Amino acid sequence: MRLKSLPPDAKVYEVFASRPETFVPFTEACEKFMRGPSSLSASERELIGTYVSALNACPYCHDVHNEAVKAYGIDGELAKQLRDDPELKAIDAKLRPLFALVRKTTEAAYKVTDADFDAARAAGWDDEAIKDAVFVACLFNFMNRLVSTFGIEADDAYLAGAGERIKDQGYSASLEQFSNA
Repeated sequence: MRLKSLPPDAKVYEVFASRPETFVPFTEACEKFMRGPSSLSASERELIGTYVSALNACPYCHDVHNEAVKAYGIDGELAKQLRDDPELKAIDAKLRPLFALVRKTTEAAYKVTDADFDAARAAGWDDEAIKDAVFVACLFNFMNRLVSTFGIEADDAYLAGAGERIKDQGYSASLEQFSNA
């Protein structure tokens, strides 16, 4: 383990427990980004997060959130298929410009242009939905880097309940986990 203050099998909530004054409001923000009002469904936001995690080669976030994607009834291989297909043929045409923007935000945000936003609008998305997609991408880029830097891994036991927990209880449920850590 990279941090001596964490156990070798540390999970995200143990990192969060070390700074509750920071991570309690952060987790509440995650709940709003991922499950709050949006024209993007919770499952679409989970898929965006899983896709970003696949792009960033972050096994922890990919695997945990892919369990949520599967809990919503979406193919568990979809995020990796999208990662490997820049044309994004495996998703609905309306989603493609959002996912293209998410990819660009993840890989080279400085290359995002008005044309990227115009493409999303042309597909029928309003500015609020576009912001929500970018917020989710940025949230997962942050988390991918945090867990990868600290070497946090998900084991099978943790993954077993992750998808249903996220789907049914959301992100605020993790506050209870790290308050007990």
